[in-house]
Amino acid sequence: MKQLLFFLFLFSTSCVLKAQESTIASSDAAYDHFNLIESYSILESILTVDTIQDEQKCKALRRLAHQDWKYYQNYDLAKERLQKADTIGSKKYETWMLLSRIERASQHFNDALYAAINAKEFAQSENEVNKANTEYANAVYTSSMHQLTKSGSVDTSLLMKTTTLLSKVLETDAGLPLPSKLLLGIALLNNDGDNVIKAWQSYFQIQDIQQVSPYLKDPAKKLNQICKNWNGNTLSVSNQEVLIDALSSSRFYEFIPVYVKKNCDESCYTPKTRDAITYSQYLNEVEKETNEYYRLIAIAQENETAYIEWLNNKRKELWNKLSFTAQNEYSEEDFLKETEEHFGARGFTGGTGNYSGYVLALGHIVNQEKAKVEQYGYQPEFTYTQIDMMVSNGFSSWFWEHKAIGGWATDNEIIRVREVYLSGPINAWKTATDSVERRKTEKIINEFLDNSTENQLETAKGLAAKLRFDAINDLYNGLVSKDLSGKALKLAFLSKYEQYRMEASMLAHEGRHSIDQKYMPEEFEGWSNEIREFRGKLSQIIFAPEPRLELSGMVTSIIGDYGHIKANKRIVDVAIEWIKENKEHISGYSDNKSAFSQLYLLTNNQIKECYKQVDPLNK
Repeated sequence: MKQLLFFLFLFSTSCVLKAQESTIASSDAAYDHFNLIESYSILESILTVDTIQDEQKCKALRRLAHQDWKYYQNYDLAKERLQKADTIGSKKYETWMLLSRIERASQHFNDALYAAINAKEFAQSENEVNKANTEYANAVYTSSMHQLTKSGSVDTSLLMKTTTLLSKVLETDAGLPLPSKLLLGIALLNNDGDNVIKAWQSYFQIQDIQQVSPYLKDPAKKLNQICKNWNGNTLSVSNQEVLIDALSSSRFYEFIPVYVKKNCDESCYTPKTRDAITYSQYLNEVEKETNEYYRLIAIAQENETAYIEWLNNKRKELWNKLSFTAQNEYSEEDFLKETEEHFGARGFTGGTGNYSGYVLALGHIVNQEKAKVEQYGYQPEFTYTQIDMMVSNGFSSWFWEHKAIGGWATDNEIIRVREVYLSGPINAWKTATDSVERRKTEKIINEFLDNSTENQLETAKGLAAKLRFDAINDLYNGLVSKDLSGKALKLAFLSKYEQYRMEASMLAHEGRHSIDQKYMPEEFEGWSNEIREFRGKLSQIIFAPEPRLELSGMVTSIIGDYGHIKANKRIVDVAIEWIKENKEHISGYSDNKSAFSQLYLLTNNQIKECYKQVDPLNK
């Protein structure tokens, strides 16, 4: 029997829930457990304590504004809080960035643009400037879509200006998903073939469009054919169809309805093209309804049965509209089969490792290949599938935003959610090379090293930062020692970091799930999610090229009822016990500090040895 095992990709959060304290960390811990009421209450209490510094109060105001807007739909209160934070004055860049996002989502586009411009004015690093420019571009693109729907026209001069902004962003942040997508959408609106190709290549991190994976070879060829002579002119209907087919085959469904709205009546197209348009419109509706369902879950007002019924009806409606299914009787099994065959759709419905209620994961295949993993003599072959363009990645991914479901596995397939991993290498590069971003991390680490607190919540945040920072520095310095510099150094760093995370989080972790399911099916059926995830995390660390990167995402999430969190707690407990038994072999160890707070002192070899000793497969 096939089982889905989930990998939770952590960006940067803490999840250690204790008795309520008036601290940002305790509010974040409640938030990470989906406890909005407690998180909100703690944040409000922070505002009433005179001894709390302005920086913390501004941070509390921003978090409250985010919750007011995203979950409770109270735009006025959210804006009022951000105005107060701006008056206090701490980290104005972050305040204006959030305000721009809220104004954009509320369709106050001029205000959104103004806020993004202000965010750029207060930016203190190249990274922050790029993010502000990306937010500005997002407001321009969203406004243009809205304008196109209302009047059928767009401001081409503004689009050209925004294209220049995004091009500058991608000069330093090539491959980041959001600016790449925005450039693609804007280029399509502006009939700008050169930047369509540029954005497409950036998103898929392709330097030479002639050298692409077999899965993307056909859309790459079609895009190249169409875009090389497309500069401001309207494409013929036949070329529009080639373009739409290329967008569909590379899974950029979100841009198809807008492009069609600007250029041609759907009746002009062949049934195949109309099917792609219909499917794209279906995805837009599903995304909107699912996000609202998730919002209602967050505030404990969801109607799961009603959502399931809506989704089933929407699937049947699509089935009856598609040229290749309308004549056939609907079944869920056939629907999933046909939408995967024609549109690359892949996902699941049901619970996940961190939320047991009904959720939707729906993405689209962008690459698929055979792979093999070897652990302790086991060598399963499996299909390695990458999915992207997620319409939904489950409730927890929508709720948290800064961490997400990174993939799942069965006994014969590992599925990776591609976009979840795209920003990691670039963010790591900035941690190593951007002086402002580096100082931010060093501040957290220095506070951690100077602090003698026994509060595990505060300790975990600093410990995670230290583990990750040391791993990134060692990677960077190792490449510098090989006489790499400039662009060659950056490309090598990005590639190596991506390799580290890929080998650990997907091949090792999800590969372990495949091994357990394939070779120990009866035992696997009896294991709790905690045990399954613990075994996956053991392999994730033991077979990682850089285990500190993997531990940094586990030590901040150790108290709670979810399988992943319980497994993380076991991982931490193993390390603490090993440290206590081997402290004479740990350089710099002090009996005056907790073993947990000194986990960063372990070498990579010690970390691996620690976990090999408890791995049941290490016989």
